[in-house]
Amino acid sequence: MLRVSVIVPTHDRPGHLQRCVEALLSQSRLPEELIVVHDGPGEIPPQIGQLVNALGLRFIYEQRDAPSLTASRNRGVQVAGGQIIVMVDDDVVLPPDAMARLVSMYEADRAHVVGGIGLGLIEPDTDAPRRRVWEFLAAVLGRACWRPRCCAARYVRLPPALRGQLRPAWRFSGSAFSLRGKLTRSRCFCEELTGYAYGEDREFSFRVGQEAALFVADGIEARHEVASSGRPDMHAAGRLYVKNSLYIAANAVEGGAGTALLVGYDFVGMILLHTIWSLLGRKRRALDFAAGMISELLDRARRVGGNILCG
Repeated sequence: MLRVSVIVPTHDRPGHLQRCVEALLSQSRLPEELIVVHDGPGEIPPQIGQLVNALGLRFIYEQRDAPSLTASRNRGVQVAGGQIIVMVDDDVVLPPDAMARLVSMYEADRAHVVGGIGLGLIEPDTDAPRRRVWEFLAAVLGRACWRPRCCAARYVRLPPALRGQLRPAWRFSGSAFSLRGKLTRSRCFCEELTGYAYGEDREFSFRVGQEAALFVADGIEARHEVASSGRPDMHAAGRLYVKNSLYIAANAVEGGAGTALLVGYDFVGMILLHTIWSLLGRKRRALDFAAGMISELLDRARRVGGNILCG
């Protein structure tokens, strides 16, 4: 039987962490161990460890000094003993059968051709009309889908039991996904992408997915209980979006000039999207994000121009 380790990185969101762990402990197929990696100054609720131990599961708690989602995931991987590693953000709630269905898919893959399986995400329906407007604007503004030339999953022949259940994935949503332990330990998450910003899931998927077959199981959907506390400064988040995207394009994508054009197109679309959204909803946070992106792009343009002029 496959052993499963679940890693939950968290940063001072005890309420969300509590709900996430309770959902994990309500699974029809429980994991063998739960690892919580906290990189905030506070403490996690003490009852979490008590609940895990009461069910006879192994509980590991790791504390880090500096906030970094990628470093926290890497710390969790270092201490994990499972053959399957499941990554779950602290603001994600898994459905009760998620673990059982994931494990059954890996067990059906006797040849080990599947390197990882991502989960679908559903957002709360508390403001469905606004979300549909956001999705419409994103489609109209043409958010660019820039990606590597190669996706290993497109060339893998799945066993009959898995056909129709999995689709090749250019990228995972970092909020909920699973990987074979051997693959995860040999491919660390990129700690150049610091903080709780954007792109660590894209970078990992792009880099690892060119060699290992990554898939998404759309039939398993986790609930994303959006929490903004991880990104209180939206101006800084906008700057990090630009910084991380440029790093990923330079280091995890072999696309040449075409990728540069698509990344530029993506930046323009993101700036317009957040600006329009701020005007429609009078949301200062969205405008701050767009302003952060513009500030980072201008700073980089000045540095490039200075290097050219100074030789």
